[in-house]
Amino acid sequence: MPPTTSPSDQHHNAANMANEPGAAGHPIRRLVEASTICFSEEPAPAGRFEVLVACFAKRSFEYWKRGDQAPKDKKVHNHSAGGTTSAFSIGNMAALQSADTCRGTLRRMLALLPQLRALRLTEAEWDAVVPGDVIPVLVNAVLRGDGFTFSFTLEVQLRVIHDERALLMASKEWLASTASGERDCPICLDGLEQESAAVLPGCSHAFHRRCVSDWFPTAATCPKCRANVWLSALPVFIERADLG
Repeated sequence: MPPTTSPSDQHHNAANMANEPGAAGHPIRRLVEASTICFSEEPAPAGRFEVLVACFAKRSFEYWKRGDQAPKDKKVHNHSAGGTTSAFSIGNMAALQSADTCRGTLRRMLALLPQLRALRLTEAEWDAVVPGDVIPVLVNAVLRGDGFTFSFTLEVQLRVIHDERALLMASKEWLASTASGERDCPICLDGLEQESAAVLPGCSHAFHRRCVSDWFPTAATCPKCRANVWLSALPVFIERADLG
């Protein structure tokens, strides 16, 4: 019988490149989650070996406050293949005859998919994407020596998680030589030139970095106009993710 799995039998693999959401650590964290929805093997003429991959990828940008158990805001950008299937012919069976060689071959296949390349994954994240549950089944199919067409469907999500400290990273430096308008910090009322100050994205109001960093754990908004700073900073985070 050809092996099959249902969506309820999903394989899940994840690579956390910093800490769990809401934990202390770097203000910007990446988490890759990959799930094999299903896989199957169909007979093919002797000597013909082919792997078919349908891959759906998405990237989310999430705002978490440190210590929280759920995101405050979330935006998702899809990099889906639109249901298309990529076919890979296998000419050298040595590429699939052991778990290690099979893992490397699958990784090279997945690295050719444009929807995954758009995620700009790190080396460790690529390792997490390779479907570990597919490997032993595919190796066994090769060892039987018959021709086969092996298919699997993969879902991959890259979560880019920001906490309140990242909001200052998306802010511009306030410079007295180029500033217009306010010269005093609206929080402490001291002059902005007395210490490092930042101009918030979106509303462009300026504050001492020390003052506004004390404010952000309370609310991801501008203390003066209450504009949503994370939504205003989101284009900066997306651009940095696109640049790798």
